[in-house]
Amino acid sequence: MPMYQTRLTPIIPNKTAVLLVDVQNSEISIEHQQNTPWYYQQAIDICIPNMVHIIKVARPLSMEIMYTTVESLTRNGRDRSLDHKLSNIFIPKGSPEADIISDVAPAEDDIWLKKTSSGVFNSTNIDYILRNLGVEFLVVMGFLTDQCVDMAVRDAADKGYQVICISDACTTHTQERHENALRAFGGYCRIMTTDEFIQEIQGSNNSKNDGSSTKLAINDQQQNLSISVRSSLQPTALTMLVTTDLAGITRGRALPTETIDDYWSSGCGWVPAASAVTPQGIVADPNPWGSHGDLRLLPDRNSRVRIINGPNPTTPTFDFIHCNIIETDGKAWSGCPRELLRQEIQRYHDIFGMRVKAAFEHEFTLNGRQCMSDLPAFSLRAHRHVADFAGWLVTALQSAGVEPEMFLPEYGRSQYEITCQPTEGIAVADRAVNLREITRDIARQMNMHASFSPQPYVGAISNGVHLHLSIQDLDGRPLLYQEGRRYDLSELGEHWAAGVLHHLPALCALTAPTPVSYMRLKPHHWSAAYVCLGYRNREASLRISPTVELINSTLS
Repeated sequence: MPMYQTRLTPIIPNKTAVLLVDVQNSEISIEHQQNTPWYYQQAIDICIPNMVHIIKVARPLSMEIMYTTVESLTRNGRDRSLDHKLSNIFIPKGSPEADIISDVAPAEDDIWLKKTSSGVFNSTNIDYILRNLGVEFLVVMGFLTDQCVDMAVRDAADKGYQVICISDACTTHTQERHENALRAFGGYCRIMTTDEFIQEIQGSNNSKNDGSSTKLAINDQQQNLSISVRSSLQPTALTMLVTTDLAGITRGRALPTETIDDYWSSGCGWVPAASAVTPQGIVADPNPWGSHGDLRLLPDRNSRVRIINGPNPTTPTFDFIHCNIIETDGKAWSGCPRELLRQEIQRYHDIFGMRVKAAFEHEFTLNGRQCMSDLPAFSLRAHRHVADFAGWLVTALQSAGVEPEMFLPEYGRSQYEITCQPTEGIAVADRAVNLREITRDIARQMNMHASFSPQPYVGAISNGVHLHLSIQDLDGRPLLYQEGRRYDLSELGEHWAAGVLHHLPALCALTAPTPVSYMRLKPHHWSAAYVCLGYRNREASLRISPTVELINSTLS
């Protein structure tokens, strides 16, 4: 529908309200990231930064900043509209999904209207509020262009408001749907980009609202259906392609997020000698490669970690992708840790008919900010002292698909532990890396430092990492467990444990690769000081965990 020139009325800032439609956590969920990646990327990389930009410019010009989100008035959703019930749209009262995305969080005195249907004019008193505020111009942006944004635009126009829709601050599940929606409701509003809107309101303010800066033509408006580049400088979103080496350090190269599609099939450059860099930042000499050779870091789409915000609102999106190291002809490189793990997992499957389910649990020490050393071990006080950190960490891990299970204060001074649910395959190792890197990043944002060092300082209680393993047949039945045998350990389990213990001294090169590791691996340190298999023995290198038999439940 074409826009008529009568809508080219100069915007008067102090008679304007900016309405953010459904800019809430439910709209940037992991499901959206996996199922509608174009939409998710547009929302994260384009729309939300543009919303932030508009709010920063609009607020000093006395524009009202208003929000509307979908949220039931009840926990069971009985108050939802009939349409939402039929469509199974349900955001419970007080749920995290109902919260506004933190990047554009409302100020203390902003107006936030919660709706129980798709239409904000239908299920809230927004019209009454806008008229009380003396609003004549309504700027609409948010999610989704062809649903709730569409309804807000049309309903506001029917109520007599001059409506402006910001084309690059709203989106929907596909680009085609987004552009079709803008064309469809274009006759009810002015369609502007972020740049155009800001330029006009700043010009209007400078010219004392006389409208002299408004020189837009109809054809220009109708052509502005695609995303434009913002004129003011902003940080470029970066994505890092990473590999984690045998020293446990995650290294890689960062690239503009908008170019990631160029790297899925070819990766980025890498060198063999990077695998010879020690934790001290020195290239080990001698090493097999020296200055020779070229490799590629090939990103694994399924391993991407993308955390859009954290406790520090100025921190950019934490975005990285685990990579396989390949030769320049595409063949697997023999020194790639992920490839070595993949081959071993495949060998268990093909030769032995086994699958490996596993999970890591990590201990770490927090330093900095107001970390206190005199809090009782395992105590509620120790937890509450870092409860804000713990909450952010669990949220970030959930966002990354790590499935955190518990956060607990440990025995040591400012020592904590985080555990996660088990999984299978390479994802087990990826989760361990993700947990460490996300923990470090959340701590950094809160002016703290998280150390996973086995011995963070002389005399400290040591930090450990435990690997929980369950070897199963291809139907998921446990093979190491056999009820009635000694410690319920199967004969296969005994042989498997014997093999691990036989090779344990050599395995220490990987599991305890630093000198400080051996400050921890000593008797009476609750660490793996002995080459033995133990039942409920926390100083055994291999420990058999007991099953927990409760009423109607067996845990292992």
